[in-house]
Amino acid sequence: MKVLVAIDGSDASLNALRYVIGHAGMFGGTPEVVLVHVHLPIPSGRARAVIGHSVIDEYYREESEAILAPARALLAGTPCKVVEMHVVGQPAHEILAAVKQHGCELIVMGTHGHSTFRKLFMGSVAMQVIAESPVPVLATK
Repeated sequence: MKVLVAIDGSDASLNALRYVIGHAGMFGGTPEVVLVHVHLPIPSGRARAVIGHSVIDEYYREESEAILAPARALLAGTPCKVVEMHVVGQPAHEILAAVKQHGCELIVMGTHGHSTFRKLFMGSVAMQVIAESPVPVLATK
């Protein structure tokens, strides 16, 4: 089974990954894990013009590497096949696009990530993914 796990650097997203690792049998064997980190785009097109495309692309890459590092550490030594993605865009949209791209059968994600809305009942990204997902979503905390 292919399971997409959204990683945003929060404890909740790492707990989602821990759940997948700890409940691998629930997935009918060892799951293939698709780790996805979505970086919000820098809002101004002028930034790219002033700073340069390569500098901004390197910033996105470094941030994603740092955020995915703890997830890699959790998966080290497990039999899970892992695919990593880091993309720039709107998180819910990119998560759902990754589901389609990789043929994932389940999304597992934390309910509270790194956002200005983290005090809400459930993160806005998680709510949007749940509302629009073509596959089941397992929300953890």
